[in-house]
Amino acid sequence: MNSLGSLLLPKSLHERMQVERWHVHDFIRREALPLMKPGMKVLDAGSGKLPEQYLRGEILDTGATLHTCDLNFGPGVDYEADVSAMPFDDGCYDIVLNTQVLEHVKDPGRVCKELARVLKPGGLLFLTTPQSSPLHNLPWNFFNFTNLGLGLLMDAAGLERVKVQPQGGHFALLAFELHWTVREIRRSSMPPLLKAPLQLAAQALFGFALKLPLIWLDRFDRDPLNTMGWNLMCRKPDAPATPGA
Repeated sequence: MNSLGSLLLPKSLHERMQVERWHVHDFIRREALPLMKPGMKVLDAGSGKLPEQYLRGEILDTGATLHTCDLNFGPGVDYEADVSAMPFDDGCYDIVLNTQVLEHVKDPGRVCKELARVLKPGGLLFLTTPQSSPLHNLPWNFFNFTNLGLGLLMDAAGLERVKVQPQGGHFALLAFELHWTVREIRRSSMPPLLKAPLQLAAQALFGFALKLPLIWLDRFDRDPLNTMGWNLMCRKPDAPATPGA
């Protein structure tokens, strides 16, 4: 069923209202895509299957070679593998993407070290993960992360943090939670005669009328530590010079 926003709003504004997804995609579009060039190798680690590979076309349009890796094989997945033990040589990718995956792995530290391993020296990791996400994809939802915790993981993996950006502030988080309220009403055990009108009212109020001003207000959040999650751009240090070279 189409949402009220998808029926009434321009496509770009409707995409903006998918609050968490928009912040992740905007980060990749702003920070990662401009760096991708023909001849470069890009890995999407934990890519998911089509049609969930939302930025696949935009990545391929850069001329870079894209490889996808996911725990479950399916359309659009090149390699079926656990992201904690990927079947790639050391230092073979210029850019690695890992978006909204880290919360679903049992050993985040091991995964971060594996992502660093497959990066070339000087290569870049673009990682996004939630801080305040409700439980989802159970039983494979183990963690939420603060920026401080992510810093510890990156340090242990030997990666330099270039940029650490919040996925919006308090108002964006509130808009995101309202979205989940609509979902919970839809999934509830309410009698159908109560659920149907309540769901329509919640979709109009929480999923549309209140969400738009909250997204607009979010630009005024001066200290967005109370955020949906974090977007990180990290760099693998250059290989040390060979003595006598």
